[in-house]
Amino acid sequence: MSTEPLPAAPAPWQATWVETWGEPAAAVLAHALPVAGGALDPARAWTDLRAFVEAGADPAQLLERLRVDTEALDLLLRVGSFSRYAAEVARLRPHEFLALVAGREYRQVWGRGFLGATLADELAAADPAQRPTVLARFKHRHFLRIILGDVTGALGFEAVVRELSDIVDVLVQAALDLVAERHTALLTEPATGFVVLGMGKHGARELNYSSDIDLIFLYRSGLEDDPEGAMHERFQRLGRDLIGMLEEPDGRGRLFRVDMRLRPEGDKGELVLSLRETIDYYYSIGRPWERQAMIKARPIAGLRRDLAIGTAFVEELRPWVFPQEPEWETLEEARSMRRRIEERAQEANIKTGAGGIRDIEFLVQFFQLCFAGRLPELRARATLPMLRLVGDRGILPKGHADILEGFYIWLRTVEHRLQMLEDRQEHELPKAAPARHALALRCGFAGADPLARFDAHQAQVRVRVREIVARHFLTHTQEQDAMLALLVQGEADERLAGRYLAQVGFRDLPVAARNLRKLANESFFLLSRSRTERSLVAILPLLLRLFAKCPDPDQALDNFARIVSAVGGRATFFELLGARPEILQCFTDLAGWSTFLVALLQDFAGLADEIIDVLNQRPRNPALLANEARHLVHGLKDPGPPLAFLIARETAVVAIRDLQGLESARVGLHLSTLAQAVLSAVLQRLVAEQARLWGVPMQGGRPTRFAIIGLGKLGGGELTYASDTDVLFVCDPGGRCPRADHDGEEFWLRVAQGLMRTAADSRLYEIDPRLRPWGEHGPLVANMEELRNYWGAPRELWERMAMLRASYLAGDPRLADEALTLIRGAALGQPLPHDAAWQVRDMRRRLEESVAGRDHLKRGWGGYVDHEFIAQHRCLGLPPAVLPPGTPIAGMFSRLAELGRIPVEAATELTSGLRLMRFAEGRMRLSAGKAISSLPTDATNRTRIAKLCAFPDLAAFDLALHLAREGARSWFDRLVV
Repeated sequence: MSTEPLPAAPAPWQATWVETWGEPAAAVLAHALPVAGGALDPARAWTDLRAFVEAGADPAQLLERLRVDTEALDLLLRVGSFSRYAAEVARLRPHEFLALVAGREYRQVWGRGFLGATLADELAAADPAQRPTVLARFKHRHFLRIILGDVTGALGFEAVVRELSDIVDVLVQAALDLVAERHTALLTEPATGFVVLGMGKHGARELNYSSDIDLIFLYRSGLEDDPEGAMHERFQRLGRDLIGMLEEPDGRGRLFRVDMRLRPEGDKGELVLSLRETIDYYYSIGRPWERQAMIKARPIAGLRRDLAIGTAFVEELRPWVFPQEPEWETLEEARSMRRRIEERAQEANIKTGAGGIRDIEFLVQFFQLCFAGRLPELRARATLPMLRLVGDRGILPKGHADILEGFYIWLRTVEHRLQMLEDRQEHELPKAAPARHALALRCGFAGADPLARFDAHQAQVRVRVREIVARHFLTHTQEQDAMLALLVQGEADERLAGRYLAQVGFRDLPVAARNLRKLANESFFLLSRSRTERSLVAILPLLLRLFAKCPDPDQALDNFARIVSAVGGRATFFELLGARPEILQCFTDLAGWSTFLVALLQDFAGLADEIIDVLNQRPRNPALLANEARHLVHGLKDPGPPLAFLIARETAVVAIRDLQGLESARVGLHLSTLAQAVLSAVLQRLVAEQARLWGVPMQGGRPTRFAIIGLGKLGGGELTYASDTDVLFVCDPGGRCPRADHDGEEFWLRVAQGLMRTAADSRLYEIDPRLRPWGEHGPLVANMEELRNYWGAPRELWERMAMLRASYLAGDPRLADEALTLIRGAALGQPLPHDAAWQVRDMRRRLEESVAGRDHLKRGWGGYVDHEFIAQHRCLGLPPAVLPPGTPIAGMFSRLAELGRIPVEAATELTSGLRLMRFAEGRMRLSAGKAISSLPTDATNRTRIAKLCAFPDLAAFDLALHLAREGARSWFDRLVV
């Protein structure tokens, strides 16, 4: 573009204009002088104005129109600097240009419906022989409209690409309609169908100005049998005729370049295949790159305007395009294809070069291949909406998604400025500085040094795009090469082991190297070791960094190997972990922090996959857990194994969330809810079985009732790992079984015994009923009459305190409510003995003496029994209504503070200390898999526990525990008086 100033004197042609056409010409030239001078290419502006007027049949009329509509004059002077193609369309069709400016059509988004209706009207009004020409005129007019909207800023990027795509849609449909008129045999068969699929940017409705249109043709024959292939050949001719109509509708120029190479078998394949043949092709031999291409497939035109075949095709192919578990080859092929495209590209190519448009598009499609099988919202076609969504979902960091969105729009805008200039499919930045300078101006770089600033910005964009895409998609690092070497070599290379394994903290490097190689031993015969190695290499750098954060890296690696040994296909497992880093984090947490859960994964086949599925879902609420437990025991001869699997799964899932920071109170509540769901399901099963044998016991024409009351941590929703479940069985007195000579209480005794036996034999829970009336010497199931007699008499203080967390667990809720009202009323309301405080202190002393010599978190000095006794002692005497059933200890502190029975600061400090000690106990139990409460006393193991509890070192851990214990004992001495 020329930037030389206009001469002071008017050009000869301008003087001729004024002499010939008078005032309109003078007015137009006067208005044009400053506008043309401010154009990107002033010389081009004057040339376009002269050509526009002089090429018209009536220059005087055109000048008058420009004089009246100065906006049209301004646009005419500006548009040629951006698009010589648009200026030429305006010159050839001046009245259409003036009409679309006068109607401000270039500022409007028309959409496919309005475009289609407009084209239909134009075709209907045209002579049949001229209809192909109407298609070309329609395309050029609306491309001119969009270019004007684009360069003036009236249409944003997304509106531009959608409008371009919609124009192609309606033109392809119209071309198909015209071609179909020659194929009456196809039109007269009602069951026959033919559809055009738009692919690539067209399918995604994000088309360029001068892009090929990638198409695929499908048909459905109305004949059940076509032995001669007559119908098949007719569809081939229809397809060829449609391509001819699209490429040269009237024999005077190309409408669109049609690219059919994305069809099955590409150039070697049939031009048109049936719907069934096409689906069979993809499901049988479809290649990874075709899966990626099919993300964009969209039905755009159909015979009789029926798109049903295309819709059916897209729906039926969706499980293949977006599998639940994407194959490694598909994901790796996406990287390989991107690299192959880049190898053939020039550096200046903003589409295929490094850091160009393809980088961003392939990154988005890679995430779709990874996740869209499980996340349906990721199955859309267009790049920008998907880029935003992967950012919103956290699949790609939101900041990176936002950066790439801006850069994608910028790169596509530069691409548009290249292509709209002469309507050429151009993607390379000009090498010559003057041409690149002109491009910089078209891209908005005004002022000083536009070329230098454009080049600097373009370079910055390309570098940053490649950095982000490489990090999340293309990365193949020297570290990964080293990891592969560690896996494939026979003996550990000391340099590699020293560089990559020593920094993790492994104590025995050769053993660590051997254990890593064991991970790559593929046990599943259908999978090769090489695939397993590649899959493991992809996650190994992150895996080692996660091991380094574990309390004992050697133990973590050993445990991780135990987890992997229980997996059928290791390559598939590693690929899943590579695609879902958060799941990899979960399994390394298990390996590093919980030998108990690792044992669960070994004991229960398929548990790892089940855990992954559940972690992808929201936490199950009590109703869902109860419903699942009921379904598991329904109709099974032995309900124990499926229930044990359910407990293992939910324990593992809550433990993972615990390790990720889930509050201890929510951990205890979930474990308690799980126990309630399982025991309720077993109870219902046992009652039904016993009823089939004896019949439900009846008393006074009504069935007697049975309920289970939860006590202790279970009753308060505070269950922890490997805890006993303290319960109380209650039933109605009396009753007889209608089918056998047994009384009702014997019936309910059999049910309670069966529950305890099933729970023990299937390793579900250790049920402890010793807190029942009269303890081990009393009946296993207490009837309500016995319960009234027992709690009608004064009870020991410890027993009253033990009942304060009682709550409904299973069975008849009304009976449970009656029992709880009775028990809690007596426990809270009976008068306190004069020596109540002394009794509590004496009980505390005896418990402390029972663990003398041990660092016991529960019973030891300042242990959380102090917290429990303070809460329970201070609650005695409260009305039952102010302390709901099942109130946990922390909830008691809160309520006591509200009532003024303890200081607010006491509630705060005691709650904090209780959480710390329960948390430390939970971490030990999670690691060991058994009910332990004693901390180790040797420095090595004690340091390990400190790390399990996320403390930086042993000193910080011991200090925190000491302060919590000291505070508990101090408040105990002040409040238990």
